[in-house]
Amino acid sequence: MAGHAAEEAGGGTFNTPSYAAGAGTGASAPTGSPMPQLPSGMGRQPARGATGDQPGVGSGRARDEDPLRRTQLTPARPSEFQRFVETATGRQLPVFGASFFVDAANRLGSVDSAPVSSDYTVGPGDEVLIRAWGAIDVDYRAVVDRNGQVNLPKVGSFTVAGVRASDLERHLRAQIGRLYTNFNLNVSLGQLRGVKVFVVGPARLPGVYTVSSQGTVLSAIVAAGGPGPNGSMRKVLLRRNGAVLSELDIYDFLVQGDKSKDVQLIAGDVVVFQPAGPRVALNGALDTPAIYELKSAQEPLREVLRYAGGTPVLTNPNKVLVERIDPARTPAARYVEEFKLDEAGLQRPMRDGDVLTLLPISPQFANAVTLKGAVAQPLRHAYRPGMRIRDLIPSKDALIAPDFYRRKNLLVQALEEDEEFVDADAADRRNGAESTVAGGRTGRSAAERTRRAEDRSAAERAKKAPAALFDELNWDYAVVERLNPDLSTQVIPFNLGKAVLQGDAAHNIESMAGDVVTVYSQKDIRVPVAKQTRLVSVEGEVGAPGVYQLLPGETLPQLIARAGGFTPQAYVYGLEFTREETRRRQRENLTEAISRLETLAATQGARDAANRRDDSGDRSASVNAAATQAQMARLRRVEPNGRIALELRPDDATASALPDVPLEHADRISVPARPGFITVAGAVVNNNALLWKPGRTVEDYLLQAGLDEAAERSNMFVLRADGTVLHASDRRGFLGFGGIESQPIQPGDAIVVPTQLDFETWGRALVRNLKDFSQIFYQFGLGAAAIQTLRKN
Repeated sequence: MAGHAAEEAGGGTFNTPSYAAGAGTGASAPTGSPMPQLPSGMGRQPARGATGDQPGVGSGRARDEDPLRRTQLTPARPSEFQRFVETATGRQLPVFGASFFVDAANRLGSVDSAPVSSDYTVGPGDEVLIRAWGAIDVDYRAVVDRNGQVNLPKVGSFTVAGVRASDLERHLRAQIGRLYTNFNLNVSLGQLRGVKVFVVGPARLPGVYTVSSQGTVLSAIVAAGGPGPNGSMRKVLLRRNGAVLSELDIYDFLVQGDKSKDVQLIAGDVVVFQPAGPRVALNGALDTPAIYELKSAQEPLREVLRYAGGTPVLTNPNKVLVERIDPARTPAARYVEEFKLDEAGLQRPMRDGDVLTLLPISPQFANAVTLKGAVAQPLRHAYRPGMRIRDLIPSKDALIAPDFYRRKNLLVQALEEDEEFVDADAADRRNGAESTVAGGRTGRSAAERTRRAEDRSAAERAKKAPAALFDELNWDYAVVERLNPDLSTQVIPFNLGKAVLQGDAAHNIESMAGDVVTVYSQKDIRVPVAKQTRLVSVEGEVGAPGVYQLLPGETLPQLIARAGGFTPQAYVYGLEFTREETRRRQRENLTEAISRLETLAATQGARDAANRRDDSGDRSASVNAAATQAQMARLRRVEPNGRIALELRPDDATASALPDVPLEHADRISVPARPGFITVAGAVVNNNALLWKPGRTVEDYLLQAGLDEAAERSNMFVLRADGTVLHASDRRGFLGFGGIESQPIQPGDAIVVPTQLDFETWGRALVRNLKDFSQIFYQFGLGAAAIQTLRKN
């Protein structure tokens, strides 16, 4: 934008600035261009008044670089008035308009490709492209000589100086037509002449510049980077032949786009910056806080605000502050004036040194009652006298939050999105979920993965327990928060059900302007169990599987009885009783244990490296470290199931043996049919399910599966069908006097035999922190399905 504005400011793009007379950079004028000689030393030193903070353009130094290259301008150092305002306001305000010149100067382009305006006047040094065919054949680039003529070989010389660009072709056609007939002619302008001008005074970069012959005063101002910190934007003079030809107010251009006094430059013109005039600071609630320069000693506030774009609607019209310097006092003192931003206030004169602060309007709503919480539309309602709770909540529909409808929609979307979720998770695992390509993320962020998982979980719950879509309200308690005139806060509770459903006058409280009414759900404030809607899923081998709403104090045996009891095929010993809260805790514990194990593994690796006397063990250490990391990664992928072991006896697993466990919302009870097989996994030859037969022991199945030579018998364990774990070193769960090999196996049990490599990889850290491998499964609620996950490569 600034670059385009710069072109508009100068009637075209700018030519390369001239650095020094005879500097050898191509800054000399084009052939035939009458350029004045530089005063002695002008091309070698910065002009008087240069800021010195930006050497380069216009500084007069000789350059051997590409003339189109230019040192980038940076914001000028702050002026004394800017520092003064900073001490008063705590912020450094920019000078209005300064950024335009910095941006425009940094985007100066070559004049070669600049379009030529129709009113451009051709003069010495301009290149004219002439092409004629027919009676004559001409294809020639001619440069206008100092006499204002172009010379066409074998055709003649023609005067073109002073002709407008739009009339050039017609003018040449008429002149050539005096000598020839029956020809066609095409004329255009090529490279335009450069105009060397001088920029002096408190400019940002005073010096000598070569600008386009279409250039104007604004072209030179932009090329010089605009006024310096102490230069004026309200008065820039153009001197030609010793006289003032034009006086330019840059604010007219910046604020209104007025270029009526922006005169086109000719060679030898001098652009003179004047010292800055009176300045004021506008701060606070407006879009363009800045330092503004006054045209005269005093200007009305209305005019100053016009420079800033007017008064925003968010400005408080009832209070404006002006910090003013009173030079009449001895010593000079500062004082504060306060007034309204009315017609009289807008006419108040602003003068040098004033700091005006516009205050924002108050965020207070004068006539609003706020409804928030578990409602359909939390928002501010217009207050009217006599308004009551039922006016804010006219019906029960006003208490149905949007979450209910979003969850309801998942009933349809869930079936379609399940496959998408699985595919996305697999892609994340392949990509590492955080890889970076060309500065972008190919995987999903942690927040995206969490949100996707929550959506999937909500979809699953919606499919199995549709009544749980709605967050139950706390009908017995809602509250009105009120700010009293003495600025004390009053909390007024009321019964939501009686106020909304029954219209009870004692609870249908009259509202006041500024009240905040909050409606709570049962998630926000826990209500008694008897008033909660608690749902439990019962699946598998029961008389009537389904989702049941719990009765107050209902236990596991009572719900099984209400669901029709167990079927004859029920395997009560393998009953899976899972709880969401338990699953979350197991996930947290597993994550914490993995972090602890990683820390210990790193510490042990560093200790081993420090104790290693030679390099012989480096390769082995690297292999062990890689194996440990791989196992950690596999362990992160397993998901706890939240199962609570009921510790039933295999020979007495009946409905009467079930413990009286109080049930909670979202519990899940799954009763499997009696399986006919057991599983042997790990360091065995036959990693498959084996047929269960009564009386067979662990040893019998190990012989049938066949142990691998790398098997670690001392660390094998049995994952029981009831969720408990039996480890080789823990004799408390053994039946009889033998070891784990002599223990009987029940249907659905899983025998896990770790390998020596597993033990070496996990061994020391696990033994120190988890006592044994089996506790991963027991403490973190991992089922038999996790065995294969942990063993996958």
